[in-house]
Amino acid sequence: MTVRTVWAACPKGAPVMLMRDRLDVVFADEDFTHLYPSDGRPGFSPGQLVLVSVLQFAENLSDRTAADAVRTRIDWKYGSGPGWARATGRINCCS
Repeated sequence: MTVRTVWAACPKGAPVMLMRDRLDVVFADEDFTHLYPSDGRPGFSPGQLVLVSVLQFAENLSDRTAADAVRTRIDWKYGSGPGWARATGRINCCS
């Protein structure tokens, strides 16, 4: 996905797109390292999970609707950063 594609789909921009463009990474994974074990299976980025939770709250979405938004909304994919689009095939990430 390219920046051009996202802005073509949402020419006026969306809050999450503007937030990413102005702030780059909103929640860095390093801020959450003390909450996760260093061994084990890799999971979703903690910073991206927090951002999805904030977006879910801001838009007053249910868990299922937020999971659908992560999978289907190009503005959420762009706003949540690289790597998220590859992992969003799993519905249980947010439900």
